[in-house]
Amino acid sequence: MLDWRGSVVGTAADAQGVRNAAGRAGARVAGDGDSEFTARERLALGGAALSALIVELDWLAVSVALPQIADDLRRTPTDLQWVITAFMLGFGGLLPVAGWVTDAFGRRRTTIYAIELFMVSSLVCAMAEDLVWLTVGRALQGAAGGFAVPGAVAMTAGAFSGLKRDRGLAIVLASASGGAALAPFVSGLLVQLFGWRSIFLVNFPLGLAAIALVYWCVRPSNNPETAARRPPLRSGLCVTTGAVALTVLADRGSTWGWASAPAIVCGLCGVGLLVAFVVLERDASRAMHGPEVYGDRPLRALTGAGAASMTGFTIVSTFFILYLQEVQGYSAFFAGCVFLGLSVPNALSAYAAGRVPSPGPAYLMVSAALATAAVGVAGLTVGSSTALSVLALAVSGVGIGLSGGLTNVLTQQRVRAEQAGAVSGLALAVKALTAAVALSLAATVLESLGGGGRQASSDQGAIEVVLGAAAAIMLCWALLFLRRAIPVARHGVPPIAAARRR
Repeated sequence: MLDWRGSVVGTAADAQGVRNAAGRAGARVAGDGDSEFTARERLALGGAALSALIVELDWLAVSVALPQIADDLRRTPTDLQWVITAFMLGFGGLLPVAGWVTDAFGRRRTTIYAIELFMVSSLVCAMAEDLVWLTVGRALQGAAGGFAVPGAVAMTAGAFSGLKRDRGLAIVLASASGGAALAPFVSGLLVQLFGWRSIFLVNFPLGLAAIALVYWCVRPSNNPETAARRPPLRSGLCVTTGAVALTVLADRGSTWGWASAPAIVCGLCGVGLLVAFVVLERDASRAMHGPEVYGDRPLRALTGAGAASMTGFTIVSTFFILYLQEVQGYSAFFAGCVFLGLSVPNALSAYAAGRVPSPGPAYLMVSAALATAAVGVAGLTVGSSTALSVLALAVSGVGIGLSGGLTNVLTQQRVRAEQAGAVSGLALAVKALTAAVALSLAATVLESLGGGGRQASSDQGAIEVVLGAAAAIMLCWALLFLRRAIPVARHGVPPIAAARRR
């Protein structure tokens, strides 16, 4: 689940119209004549929805296929964490500049080029004969997704106004949620019938359909003022390469030795690049955001809570699906069906977060949702029956979906309308990059506890330790966030400038 549903990841100019669009659209009557879409507009919406669905579908589909990919490439399933991590690094790393690119080069053009890159990278993945090429293809897929999703959302927000915009965004968000919900089932079916390469090949006809609809039905647009601004390339490069260095350290540290020269160099590079990002952002002429954004405690708390939610989902979707196939012996199709217990409640909860109440109760709901997710993930470690697993997955899905969706919506409500797109994109980038590093570290822990090799992926005790750690992370953040949520519930959310002085 790329935790952007309910979030503005497009352009700043469209931010106000995107806020809570799904919730408002569901609350209004669709019979208003001005809200009816023409045939061309329906096709345009179909192109935007399909663009978002492809990215969302591919993210979770790969998790179901990991054991089969490992067998075919003669690698261990834990080695294949890079297949997931590379996608997240590519996606999260380019989000900070996606809004600028979408505004400067046009929503339609950005979306079309992004889907074309996604199709090409899908072919690279489908034809990969080793882990290196598969990882490269997945990184390119993530990079393409980092432009396709903001482009699709911004394209919809810019093409309509009023009730039409609300309904259009609701359709795009619902399509992405549907893709996320059905991904395990679709992936399991494709892997069972046609092999793992089919989950990448299916992106080609879907991508062609999306490109055709967007090209013929969406009018070109661009923002000359944005094009004249300096793109935040240096800041984006620093945060992305810093996260890559830390991910490599988490993956290879135990092999190199944590005190070895390569590990120390990798760690210093990662930390140094992140420090360079902080230094660049202190320069107002180059910064992506003003100091009031970085200094705001509620925003930092929301981003941390969202990162904990995405980290929990990433670890569960990777290692529990591995557990179902490697320990329980389920087929890819049956494992995908079982995992619908998480993906469907997660998608519905993320969508429902758009109907957020006033900020005070919503902050408390974030803490409660994280705690609920922690309980559900912990429940995955206490029994091996299918019924118990589905129940625990459902509890986890509700908690993860609600916490992730609420942090997105509350982040947008926290900042000015013209900042919402860029701030939400930066927050989502932090979440994705954090989850990527955490997944790499979790794979290293699993290999260390399970003795390495293929046996690590079938070590039930080691997998339960990793899942327990994910539950502990979410529970700790639930308690930490509660310290921020209680004052907000009592006294309301302080203005962003006032929050900075505290």
